[in-house]
Amino acid sequence: MIKLLSVAIFAALFLESQQRVPGPEDGIYPEGPKDPEVCWTNWFDRDNPSGTGDWELLKDLRKENPGKICKYPAYVEAVTTDTMTPAISTGQNLYIFNPTQGFVCRNKDQSKGMCRDYKVRFGCPCRN
Repeated sequence: MIKLLSVAIFAALFLESQQRVPGPEDGIYPEGPKDPEVCWTNWFDRDNPSGTGDWELLKDLRKENPGKICKYPAYVEAVTTDTMTPAISTGQNLYIFNPTQGFVCRNKDQSKGMCRDYKVRFGCPCRN
């Protein structure tokens, strides 16, 4: 009985510690989806991580780049500006990361230091 209880506790702790890997429903892909119907925008980098963090919000990017981002992006990709490291691989705490809002890394959410400098692009339906 004790052995069975120990195994159950270990399994529960192990499963609880596992991080969820983003899937297609999240609209987040480190290398972009393999969907031929998705076309990617150019990269956008409107903010630097000084101040409160790195804010690459879709609403701000649209204002600064009129007509460059589709009305309903299906995907967002964020990478560091220096090494092109996917944001989800940096170990930083990300505040917003979705195709409807864009991307935000807040300095106050980091255990050490500031956010890295990120750039983003959006996956949109291709126009024929």
